[in-house]
Amino acid sequence: MLPSSPFSSKLGTNYCPHDHELDQIHALLVEPRLRLQQIQDEIAVLQRAIDKLAEERDRVTSFVDAHRALTSPIRRLPLDIIEEIFCACLPVDRNCVMSWREAPILLGRICSGWRAISLATPRLWSRLHVVEPTRPYNAKAGLFEAKVAHRLETTQAWLERSGMCSLSISLESNLDHGMTPPLTPSPAHPNTTRFLNAITPFSSRWQNIRLVIPPLAFDPLSTLTEEDVPLLTHLEIVQRPEHPHSNTQWDLSSILRGANLSAFSISGSNVNPSDLPLRWGQLTELSIMGPAWGIGHTQTSEVVLQVLTRCPQLRSCKLLVHDNPGVHPSPLPESITSCAFLHTVELLCVGSPLYTSGRLLSRLSLPELRHFKLRGHGEPPGATAWTLSRALAPSTRLESIDIDSDTFSKGALMDFLRGLPPTVRRLEVMDLVHAWHASMAEGSFDDEVLAGFVATAQPFCPALRELVIAHCRLVTDEALLRFVESRVKRGTTTTLRLVDVQFDREAQTDLRPLLQRFVGHGEGCLRKVLISYNSPSPLHFSPWQGLPDAPVPTHGPWGNPHIF
Repeated sequence: MLPSSPFSSKLGTNYCPHDHELDQIHALLVEPRLRLQQIQDEIAVLQRAIDKLAEERDRVTSFVDAHRALTSPIRRLPLDIIEEIFCACLPVDRNCVMSWREAPILLGRICSGWRAISLATPRLWSRLHVVEPTRPYNAKAGLFEAKVAHRLETTQAWLERSGMCSLSISLESNLDHGMTPPLTPSPAHPNTTRFLNAITPFSSRWQNIRLVIPPLAFDPLSTLTEEDVPLLTHLEIVQRPEHPHSNTQWDLSSILRGANLSAFSISGSNVNPSDLPLRWGQLTELSIMGPAWGIGHTQTSEVVLQVLTRCPQLRSCKLLVHDNPGVHPSPLPESITSCAFLHTVELLCVGSPLYTSGRLLSRLSLPELRHFKLRGHGEPPGATAWTLSRALAPSTRLESIDIDSDTFSKGALMDFLRGLPPTVRRLEVMDLVHAWHASMAEGSFDDEVLAGFVATAQPFCPALRELVIAHCRLVTDEALLRFVESRVKRGTTTTLRLVDVQFDREAQTDLRPLLQRFVGHGEGCLRKVLISYNSPSPLHFSPWQGLPDAPVPTHGPWGNPHIF
């Protein structure tokens, strides 16, 4: 037992003892110090015993674990089951990459047995994403060439392991500006050509191909014929411009006439769609977008309508439509083109989006249309959505609408929503006007528009189940809360299920706890609520700015409150 101390009231304080008190303290600590040494000696004895037991425990554990590993169920799995498990490890929404961090390469790094199985399973190697290395500025040529050679070797070895499986390949080229100024076009792209030459020997097994390459590198494809690609079903070509004034067209390859090609996508090229030697009658998916720099647009409403007329089997399409707003367009044919199976339409309109899209859709019969997406800006003052609304009204199976807010004025947006078929269940609004140039435009999607969904008489989209708004700033928290309460209280089969709003502002009233009371799985309950607020970037006034040991700025509107 420790002795009582006359200095108990002084312990833990800044008290400085006098000289005579120092002798008292030293005398008081004689016996406690001896007892402390005894305790430490006893602990050392016990610790040696514990260490000896721990060593024996580790030996026994190693013995047991080594033998238990032999009885592991995975060691007794049939080879075909292991192969199925390996294939389930592959990414489902993209091709595989050349990285040890994920399958299939990762599977071969576990043990020699798994490596042998993975290398002998062709399906694991039937999908590949190839990225052409970028030459860094001032990089040594030898190191860069070694990287290119290694990636070419890996590409060939990977595809050879695929056996006779059909192939899905995506090639991502890189503009080599390491030796030239960024805006100066390179005379050729030898490395891109080398990668194309590495995959073309396997063209007989191509099924899904995506090529992101510059126009001058298409030569290896020109040697292929439709007989060389008998399995090709999906082809996507992204022509990467070398500089803003590049307008090079590539020599059309006859692989576009593949016997099984049903999905075709091209972007970044100024080719006239009518000149493409496709088997239009068998296409089910089509995407034709113009050049990134807006040069040489040829996809007018007339051309797009001609293309759709030639595609009776089309299920989905993504098209750029470029009508010059300063030139009165020639009238479209009075006949109606029937797209009996077309269920998804995405339009990017340059010029007058509302007028152009409405004018085009008014010449189409879309009995199966379910998903409509409209992108574009530059609408002239006073434009209305009447033409577009009237064109969509007959689509009695329309389920989802995806629009940009800066395509519409407020009045046009309300007219558009009011004229939509009552079957619309999902509305997605990209409030780009606020995200990019809030000071240059008034905006359209605000509380007044949202109130149209709350109206008791003829509300917008009465069957709405999902509302998604990105970059929202004009809608207040109170207005969104009123909208949700109104929809949930209806208690019918048309009750709201999802609300996903990304505010580009700070919270006025944090809606998340208020809306959680509506979330559930019963009738009349929300299934999911996703509300986020993006605060503006904080201002930092650091007195350490410019110094190598400057601290990382803290979050907050004025930086660190302790910095003056």
